[in-house]
Amino acid sequence: MSATPTDISLVAEPGSGRNESLPRNARFYFIAVAIIAAGVTLPFIGRLQTTDQWPAFLILASAAATARLFVVRTPADQAYHTDIVFLIPAALILPPELLVLVAVVQMVPEWLKMRYRWYLQTFNILDYSLSAMAAWFVGRVLILEHSGIGNDALRLSLAGFAACVVFVAVNHILLAVMLRLARGFTFRDTGLFDPEYLATDLVLAALGVAVYAFWQSNPWLVPFALTPLFLIHRSLSVPALQAEARVDPKTGLFNARHFAAALAEEIGRARRFERPMSLIMADLDLLRDINNTYGHLAGDAVLKGIAEVFRAQLRHYDVPARFGGEEFSILLPETPPEQALEIAERIRRAVAERTFDVETSSDPIRATVSIGVAGFPKDGTDANELIHQADLAVYRAKLQGRNRVLGASSEPLLIPADRSTRLIAVPEDGDHHAPLPVAVQVQPTEERRADVRHPRPHAVHGPRFLSLDRRLSLTVGLVSAVGVGAGIVGLLLTWTTKDLLGLLTVVGLVGVGQALALEADEGSAVLSVSAVGCLAAASLFGFRAALPLALASVAVEWSARRAPLHNVLFNIGALTLASLAAASVFKIAYFFPDGTAHQLAASGLGLLAGAAYFAVNMGLVSLALALQGHERWWSVFRERFAWLLPHYLVYGFIGGVMALAYEAVQLLALAVFAVPLLLMRKTQEAYLKHTQRSAQKLRQAAETIQSQNVSLELANKLLKERSTAAMESLSATVDARDSYTAGHSRRVQQLALAIGHELGLSHAELDLLGHAALFHDIGKLAIPDSILLKPASLTPEEWSLMQRHAEEGARIIDRLGFLNDAVPAIRHHHERFDGTGYPDRLHGEDIPLGARIIHVADALDSMLTTRIYRAARPAAEALQELRRAAGTQFCPRCVTALERILPVESIESESDRARLSAVAS
Repeated sequence: MSATPTDISLVAEPGSGRNESLPRNARFYFIAVAIIAAGVTLPFIGRLQTTDQWPAFLILASAAATARLFVVRTPADQAYHTDIVFLIPAALILPPELLVLVAVVQMVPEWLKMRYRWYLQTFNILDYSLSAMAAWFVGRVLILEHSGIGNDALRLSLAGFAACVVFVAVNHILLAVMLRLARGFTFRDTGLFDPEYLATDLVLAALGVAVYAFWQSNPWLVPFALTPLFLIHRSLSVPALQAEARVDPKTGLFNARHFAAALAEEIGRARRFERPMSLIMADLDLLRDINNTYGHLAGDAVLKGIAEVFRAQLRHYDVPARFGGEEFSILLPETPPEQALEIAERIRRAVAERTFDVETSSDPIRATVSIGVAGFPKDGTDANELIHQADLAVYRAKLQGRNRVLGASSEPLLIPADRSTRLIAVPEDGDHHAPLPVAVQVQPTEERRADVRHPRPHAVHGPRFLSLDRRLSLTVGLVSAVGVGAGIVGLLLTWTTKDLLGLLTVVGLVGVGQALALEADEGSAVLSVSAVGCLAAASLFGFRAALPLALASVAVEWSARRAPLHNVLFNIGALTLASLAAASVFKIAYFFPDGTAHQLAASGLGLLAGAAYFAVNMGLVSLALALQGHERWWSVFRERFAWLLPHYLVYGFIGGVMALAYEAVQLLALAVFAVPLLLMRKTQEAYLKHTQRSAQKLRQAAETIQSQNVSLELANKLLKERSTAAMESLSATVDARDSYTAGHSRRVQQLALAIGHELGLSHAELDLLGHAALFHDIGKLAIPDSILLKPASLTPEEWSLMQRHAEEGARIIDRLGFLNDAVPAIRHHHERFDGTGYPDRLHGEDIPLGARIIHVADALDSMLTTRIYRAARPAAEALQELRRAAGTQFCPRCVTALERILPVESIESESDRARLSAVAS
C-alpha cells in the first residue's frame, strides 16, 4: 500500500493545489519520519563508491519502477502496487546504500506521469525506505547472516517470512498514522489493517521471497517465478471490475444484471422461509419531452437526481436499480405489498417535490414518476411474472394520468401493439431475451448435421446455398480443388497395400455410420458419430485415408439427400482437409520413443487431432455460411459451432485409443469399438423418439391452450362491447333527462379527445380518456330529478348531494371490471387545480391528467349550451373565462392545448363544433 491520491489519502487529485499544506500535526509527523529515515539511511550513503552490485540494482529498480506504474484501485478506492515483489528481493540481495536508491528511483516514473504533490511523493519515498531497511535488517542481517541456523532452506524461509511481515507492518503503520493526522481517518476507516488488504500485500511479498530464491539458485529462472505476478495483478482488478459490472455508470444504482441476480436470490429465500417481498417498477414520466426541451444532459441530470431520491428514501437493504432507459426497479425484501405501496408513495412525493438544476434552464425543472408495485407470492411467484405485473401497474398509472402509484391488479388489460413484449428479468449472461412462442428443442451433445439454419458439426453436406455469388463460388471452388488435390497427393505419396483390408474396413464402418445417421428436429439436423471413425483412420492410415473417407461419407449422404453438386464438392474438399489436418497431428507420434508409456502418450495426441479436425472442418463451413449470409466469419463460428469443441476433443481421444487397440489386436479392435457405437446409436434413437413424442404433446397442448385463449378473448371482447353499449345507453339516458343537456357527454368526449391528442397522449391513453369522458356524468343516475332539474339555486344539502355524482359514477364504472383505469378520471373530474374541488380536494399535478382534461371540456360545453338555470354564453366569453380560471380552477396545460386546437371561430356554430370529432380521431 502507498499514499496514492484516493478518497482516503492525503490529496484528492494529483497535480492540483500544490501550494496547499498538511495540517500541523501531520507536518510534525512528516518531519519526524524524515528525520528517522535520514538517520537510518545516511550512514550508508558514503559506501556507494565502493559497492559492486550495480547490475542487480538496475534490474530490481527498473522492475520496481515499472511495476509501480500498473496500479490497481479497489472499490473502496484503495490502491495496490505490485512493486513490493521486487523490494523484498532487493532488501535481501542489495546492500543498504543501493536499497535506499531503489526506494527513490522506483518513484520517479510515477511522479513524471502523475505529478503528485511534493510532500506526498516524498512521504512515499520515506515510507518505502524505512520499510525496506527494516526488512533488510531483520531478514538479511539478523537471520541470513547472524542467526546461526545451519539448514540453508530453513534459514531462507525464516528470513523471507520475517522480511515480509516487517516490510508490510512498517509500511501500513507509517501510512495509517499519516492518514489519521492528515485526514482524520481512524485506522479502521483506512482499511489498511483489514485482513483482505494485509493478506494481499503479504502474498505479494511472499512472491518476492520466491524471486530471491530463484535469483540465488539460477537467475535465468526469475522470469518463471514472476509469472504468478500477472495473475495476481489481474485478480486484484476483479473486485473493481465486479463493482463496475454491478453498477449503472449514469445513476450509480445497480444495473439490470445485478438486479436480476438479487431478485432471483431473494425470491428463493422468500420461498424457502415463506416470507414476503415486493417489487417496485418506476418509470420517469415524459423524459422525451425533457430531452427535447432542455437537452439530453438535462435528462441525465434528472435520472441522477431520481437515483439520489431513491437512496434517500429507501432502507439500506433495499436494492434499487436502473432497469433500462427511464425505467427503474426496486427490490424490497421482507416487505408486504401494503408497506411497499407506502414506500412507493413516499418516493413519488419526494420526486414530485424535488427540483432539478440543469445548465440549459435558468429555472429548476421538475419531473414525476409513475410507479407500479407487485408482491410475492400474491402477484407472482417468479421474477418474470413479478416484473410483468409491476410493469402493467406502471402502465395503468400512466393511463390514469401519470405521477401516481398503483398496485398489481388481476384486471385484464388489453396492451397495445407497441407493448406486446413483456419485460423479463435479465439472465445471468446479461442478455435480454423475449419469451419464445414454442418450446426450445434440446441440443444433443453428439455430432449434429443440419442445413444452413442448423449447421451440423460434421459438415457432410455443407451449407445449403440458396444462391452462389462470386465470392461464394470462388470459396467453394477453392476448397474443393485444394481439398481434392491435397487428398490425391497424400494418397499417391503414402500409398501402400499394407493393411489395405483395415483401411477398407474403416471406410466401410464410416459409411455404415453415415447411413445409420438419425434425423432430428424434423429432418433439419442429423445425428452421427462418424467423425470418430475418420479420426481413427487418420491415426492408423495417415494421409492416404483422407480422400477415401471423404468420398465414402459424401456418397452415402448424397444417396440419402441428393445434395446439389456444389455442396458435394465443398463437402469432399472440407472433409479431406480436416482428415489431413488430423493425420498431420498424429504423425507427431513417430517422434516418440518405443514403449507402452510413450504409446499411451501418443494416443493422447487424439485430443489435439480432434481439435485440428474440428477447426478445419467447422472453420470452412463457417466461412461458407458467413459468405452466404453476409455475416462475420467469427460470429458464425462462435454462435453455431464453438460449443462443439469439447465433443471433438473426446472424438479425437477415442480415435487415438482405437488406433492403439488396432495395432494390438487388428480388426478385432474395430469390432469391439463398433459395438458401443451401435449402442450409442440405439440410445440416440430412443432419446429422439421420446423427445419427439414429448414435443408433439407439448405442441398439442399449446395449440389447445391457444385456441382456448382465442375463444376467451373473443368472449371477453364481446362482453366488453355489450357492456360498453349498455353503459353508453345509460349515459345517453342521463343526458336525456334534461333536454338542455342532450348530447352533452358525447360532446365532452369529442372535446376531451381533441385536447388529449394535442397533449400527445398515446392511442391507449386516448381510448381510456374517451371512455372516461363519455361516462363522466353517469353518476347522475343516483341524483333525483328534483335536484338535477331544479331551475333555482341549490340549497347546501342539495349541493352536497349533487357533488356525490362523481363518486357514484366512479363506483358504477368500477363495478364493470374492465374500465378500472378510467375510474380516477371520472371520480376527480370536478377537482380544482388549486385544491378546492371535490370529492378529495386534490391539488395540481396530483389530479389525474384525464380528469383535468375532462374538467376543461365539461366546463366549456356547459358554458356554450343553454341550461335550465341560465342561457348559453358566447364562445369568446367562454374561452376568456377558461383563461381567467387557468391555474386556480383549471389546469393551465389543458386550457392552453384547448386554445391551440379551438379558435373562437371554430365553435360559433353547431355544425363547426362537429369538426372536433375529426380532430380527436
